[in-house]
Amino acid sequence: MVDLPYWTVVNLLRGILSPVCRIEVRGTRQVPAGPWILACNHLSHFDPPLIAGAFSRPIDFLAMRELFQPASFGFLMRSCRVIPVGRKQADTKALKTALHRLKVGRIVGVFPEGGLRAGKTSVLEGAPLTEGVSLLSSRSGCPVRPAVIVGSDQLYVGRNWLRRPRVVIAVGEPISAPRAKEDRKGWTDQLAREMRKLYAEVKRSHRLEDVVLPKTPQERWKAGR
Repeated sequence: MVDLPYWTVVNLLRGILSPVCRIEVRGTRQVPAGPWILACNHLSHFDPPLIAGAFSRPIDFLAMRELFQPASFGFLMRSCRVIPVGRKQADTKALKTALHRLKVGRIVGVFPEGGLRAGKTSVLEGAPLTEGVSLLSSRSGCPVRPAVIVGSDQLYVGRNWLRRPRVVIAVGEPISAPRAKEDRKGWTDQLAREMRKLYAEVKRSHRLEDVVLPKTPQERWKAGR
């Protein structure tokens, strides 16, 4: 697969977002080539371009099918190798596409929280993950690397674009694919624990202030920051 369109779009978005936020990374430049799966928490609609720009290798994200409209935006998404997935039911087509991407050596990015999450609804604060990532990992045999993004939700407030808020993106060590008879829920819970562990390390090592810590868009809008 040719990644020229991917990097063209990623570099364009990086050029737009870099002046309005300070992006700090941990481990993202040292990741190996695929195949493997990236599993990250999901705070805002800004996450995919911010994460893509933080890594030195292309990532084929799964994204809700609704985001492929209008057609012009759908063309842009497909140019970046984004895989459309249905929200409400098991999407076998998306699964087959993701498995094929892994088979040919790609990195597939997923947000296993099932949508935008902050506070008690987020894996970072103890909420469970969906088990789709364990299915993708077990079917492909590919390891999963936990990742966290913190601070991207600050971009929901317009005035924050002027003060260049901190956004931290970190990736952890890989977790082997579930064994044939391994409990899928138990494996998913292990991934959730690793994501929370990585989040705790990031908070400590980057000395994150309260304003950077995850909040819902509604909390951001109410506080104005």
